[in-house]
Amino acid sequence: MILMKTLETGLHEQFEQTMSRKKFKADDEEAGREYIEAYVKYIHYVERLYEAAKISAPGHFPETAAEHTH
Repeated sequence: MILMKTLETGLHEQFEQTMSRKKFKADDEEAGREYIEAYVKYIHYVERLYEAAKISAPGHFPETAAEHTH
């Protein structure tokens, strides 16, 4: 339960930060950069969570060489 709540909170916060920067004037370069930065951080956050969820902890199960490459 604690893990799921932490994941849910983190995903929600990252998503909200990204979406709050999505609407900006086309000529506002700084706002555009802020949106892109927030978007990239969100995507990388989700990717890290996904990768962590796919791989078992080292030393607990037979491992393959592919599991050690990131």
